[in-house]
Amino acid sequence: MAEKMYSALVIDDNFYNRDIFRFALEDAQYTVTDAENGYDGLNLLDKQTYNLLVLDLQMPGINGLEVLKLVRENPRHKDMRIIVITANGHLATNEVDVLTDHLMFKPIDVVGFSHFVSRLKRVFDAQP
Repeated sequence: MAEKMYSALVIDDNFYNRDIFRFALEDAQYTVTDAENGYDGLNLLDKQTYNLLVLDLQMPGINGLEVLKLVRENPRHKDMRIIVITANGHLATNEVDVLTDHLMFKPIDVVGFSHFVSRLKRVFDAQP
């Protein structure tokens, strides 16, 4: 039996953060795509759906909250889990809390993050 594939999109304007998330997600057996800004991330989401979106809140141009709102409005992505990442607690508003599945604060523990996203695969498997 073939192993089920899981996909993740990381949207973060910081290369080093994208690299850390890629490392952790690949360790958890995800296929990873990344985007360095909200516009590029939305373009990728227009072409494909992912199991998981890892989204930085504070980015130039279109910020993470704007991306989050647009993704949640699109029924195509209704089953996608979203992890919002921020280094600034003041950006973690009630609106963000309502729209996201998981909110995490930087700095991220890479090993803990890898274990967390690995456990999330059980949620994907439970979806019809």
